[in-house]
Amino acid sequence: MIMMQGRWLGLMMLVCALATSCATFPSKKLPRVPAQSVQVGKKVSLSYQMAGGMEMITGKPADLNAKQLVTAESAFTAAAQKSGRFSSVTSGGKGDVSVKLHLYNHGNQALAMTSGFISGYTLFVIPGFATDQFKLTASVRTTSGKSRNYELNDAATTVFWLPLIVATPFQSPKTVIPQVHENMYRNLFSRMEADGLLPQARP
Repeated sequence: MIMMQGRWLGLMMLVCALATSCATFPSKKLPRVPAQSVQVGKKVSLSYQMAGGMEMITGKPADLNAKQLVTAESAFTAAAQKSGRFSSVTSGGKGDVSVKLHLYNHGNQALAMTSGFISGYTLFVIPGFATDQFKLTASVRTTSGKSRNYELNDAATTVFWLPLIVATPFQSPKTVIPQVHENMYRNLFSRMEADGLLPQARP
């Protein structure tokens, strides 16, 4: 029994060592909006409230934990600050533009776990897949009385496969998924501008 446990422990340690053989790829469901500052005649202050959730293995939703929420919030503030549209970006309070955000990951965790287990059991010879499906809802209101609700959807797929060990440093989930989120927020700002909730960018 002890020998059997030792074998399983060794296998699991090897699987963990090889778990770097993964790469994450954006699904590109939304247009790519360049991460560059735009020129506007007047910058406005932006206040926001961030919430989020994810679908658990049981299929039931759960709120994002504190660390996950900070990650989602950091991507939003980065997108807002890089946009050049805003004089300030603050959590809570009341800005010229107020946004209530909810980012929900409804990827199939049960399927991802099964696929990942099979891949790990074969030491990543058989590829495994895990897709994060993101739905961003936003309720926007301005001090002038304009308001609008938005929904944007995008995704990212992480592939576990031994040959991808060379791609891991460039396509890691910690790098790619925040980039997907930032692009979702940049698309949100573009739609807000088109609807007159943000000042028009200069050509």
